[in-house]
Amino acid sequence: MTMTQLQKSAKQRVLFFDQIKAVMIALVVLSHVTLTFFPEGSFMGIGFVGRSQPNWLTGFDLALVEFFNTFYMCMLFLISGYFVPRSVAKKGVSTYLRERLIRLGVPFLVGLLLINNLAYWLSGFFPGGVLRSVPLASYPFNHLGVLWFLVVLFSFDLLYCGWIRLSGHQFTVDATVPTPQLRSWLISAVVLAVIEVLMTMPSDFWSILLNSPLDGLGAQGSHVFTYAFLFFLGCKAAAHQWLERLDAHLVVRWFRLSVFLSLLLLGICVAVAVTGNFKQQLPGIFVLFDFMNTFIGWGVMGYLLLWFQRHEQACGQWLATAGVDSFLVYITHPLIIVLVIGLMSFFASPNLLSWIVGGAASVLVSFGLSHQLRRIPAISRLV
Repeated sequence: MTMTQLQKSAKQRVLFFDQIKAVMIALVVLSHVTLTFFPEGSFMGIGFVGRSQPNWLTGFDLALVEFFNTFYMCMLFLISGYFVPRSVAKKGVSTYLRERLIRLGVPFLVGLLLINNLAYWLSGFFPGGVLRSVPLASYPFNHLGVLWFLVVLFSFDLLYCGWIRLSGHQFTVDATVPTPQLRSWLISAVVLAVIEVLMTMPSDFWSILLNSPLDGLGAQGSHVFTYAFLFFLGCKAAAHQWLERLDAHLVVRWFRLSVFLSLLLLGICVAVAVTGNFKQQLPGIFVLFDFMNTFIGWGVMGYLLLWFQRHEQACGQWLATAGVDSFLVYITHPLIIVLVIGLMSFFASPNLLSWIVGGAASVLVSFGLSHQLRRIPAISRLV
């Protein structure tokens, strides 16, 4: 491949990867909005407390959140890992880690001390604030929340850089190595599915984390081995351009399986919710989702990668620009959701309509604000 072709290929990869990141972060925002509509549910202290909704809608909400969770964070770790080897090879381990610490550390501190705390404090001023009757001294200030992602991501960066320093490995691209086939994906899916279920068994441990300042790790910590697998798979894929050379036939076949399993689990959630004993059945439903996590996620991620590669020009530069803005969206969206859902809690609109309007508004405001903030040079250099 000539240098011109390599440069062109790199630009194309950045384009569709950024487009995927924009969609994944938008789904993160929508998923967190959905949490506010669960009976007794909330996000960052805001929820539709006291409002009733049809049982089928509660089942749908749960299935939607769990479906999104099978792939959006997995995809973000995969893409993050994909860009690490080239960056480490270009900058060196020390420079890369120093820049990474600043790029992740400063937003982490701003998110932890300003965004998260402000979101919790403001939630108490709205009718949907679940902390309104709680003394200010008991507010969950300085809690990790969504920032768990930055902590885990930097930990993976450290592991990769430690391996590079110890092994002396030099990053090179060899596109002749064939992409993993069905047997490899099946083995990884089965092994990680078993690990996912085993990781959820110490439920008391995760409950303790959920009620501590490390609440974000309590919510997502049981998936850490899956996230690690995908991060380091991304590192390996960068050396062989696997993500650009997906087997379309295999991807489509697995995606069909993902759709079937997703619809099956949706039907189970709605059916159980309609019977009225939803709370009693929740532990079993969560175990089922944990086991199906990789089987659904692999197909959706593969299809998204394949689709965006083939349609990156149709999606346009605007979506790629939104992908560049998406890191700041991830940091700031808790505050935006509190403001949007909090304002909506003043009005007695049906939950389904509120969810549609609140989800769309939260996504649009989050990306719009982040795009404007990134016009400030000091902010754009960090995020």
